[in-house]
Amino acid sequence: MKHVLLIVVFLVPLAALADVVVPADRVAESVNIRLDPNTESDVVGKLVKGTSLPHVRSVDGWHEVQLEGGATGFVSADWSRIEADAVPEGDAIEADGDTVEEGGGAAAEEAAEEVAQDVADGVVEDVAEDVVAEVPEETVGESVAENVAAEAPAAPAPEPVPEDEPEPQPVPEIKPVVEAEFAEPEEMPAPSAAAPSIEIKADRDYVVKLRKNGELGNSQLFDDGNHVGIGTSAPEQRLEVNGSIRIHDQNSSVAGLMITQSSGDTGYVMHNRASTLTIGAGSIDRITIDRDGNVGFGVSRPSHPLEMASGAHVTAGGVWTNRSSRDSKENIATLTDDDALAAVMALEPVTFRYRVEQDEDYVGFIAEDVPPMLTSGDGQSLSAMDVVAALTKVVQEQQRRIDELERRLAIEIDEAARPQE
Repeated sequence: MKHVLLIVVFLVPLAALADVVVPADRVAESVNIRLDPNTESDVVGKLVKGTSLPHVRSVDGWHEVQLEGGATGFVSADWSRIEADAVPEGDAIEADGDTVEEGGGAAAEEAAEEVAQDVADGVVEDVAEDVVAEVPEETVGESVAENVAAEAPAAPAPEPVPEDEPEPQPVPEIKPVVEAEFAEPEEMPAPSAAAPSIEIKADRDYVVKLRKNGELGNSQLFDDGNHVGIGTSAPEQRLEVNGSIRIHDQNSSVAGLMITQSSGDTGYVMHNRASTLTIGAGSIDRITIDRDGNVGFGVSRPSHPLEMASGAHVTAGGVWTNRSSRDSKENIATLTDDDALAAVMALEPVTFRYRVEQDEDYVGFIAEDVPPMLTSGDGQSLSAMDVVAALTKVVQEQQRRIDELERRLAIEIDEAARPQE
């Protein structure tokens, strides 16, 4: 009967232990539960620190655990460990097909009698022999049960819950998730030996682009660290393009190129929906070309092939026309006959060629040899209208004198034709 008691003492603790998986001590909050035993598998839940899940099996650095609803998942063995979890007192324990209840009393005696019968029938004979073989010889006897009980670790007593604390909340159900928050790092798998290799065939200072068949090679973009070239390997400016540039703004009615200085002034070339091209400088429109080809300088809507803000323009026939309205002039004074004659008489007409136009002869004047009244600006330019005005005044004075002479001559002829008295 002493051997029977020894078997009961051992069988009950062994059958009451179940393996569970818990987070490792170095885990801060939780560790991921994955669908398959690899780090690339989907995360289906989390094993929170302080909780455990039933252990199913262990494979290649992973522990398979039991989830709600009969599903299973895998936890990295680097971030978890297996522990034995005791079944609470009074729970049923199944061992070798028989059910034994803990708790003592009549149930314990009945369980002991059933175990003794199994020993007599040879059902648990091997187990008894193994257990006895593991017990030191000095413990065999009436004190075996006492020694075993002394060596068996005592289950920790549950901590009393204060009356004013709320009822313990059930552990939330673990549900599959699509994305996992930051968790403890997991062991990364070794790179696959079958990963495709990429061959690089690029020259120095070229921006590399992916070509066909997994090959990296030269793009059209060249960058030597100071200058960038598109379509050229010898850019001389910060950006140089060999070819045409297209600016196509699909979100507004204006497309253009803006050039801004550090002072804030902007130069630009803008093209709008009315097919008008505008060139600006200093944030102001300076030149406008409309769809008919008319060019305006300071004129947003030119009506002549070439038109100035002053009103001067070139006609369609090619005639230069100055603006000469009184409204645009001041300090108006009459040119005297003497001043006009002196200026005209001082003119020295010459023939010449411009240095930049050696195949054309011109007739005109040298500005430095012309009276100051007929020069403009810095004294190196002439206005044709100034010369015309002086000549006009001289011709008018000459015509007046001719008329006066003709009048006098007519009187003298008339007097000479009268009969003498």
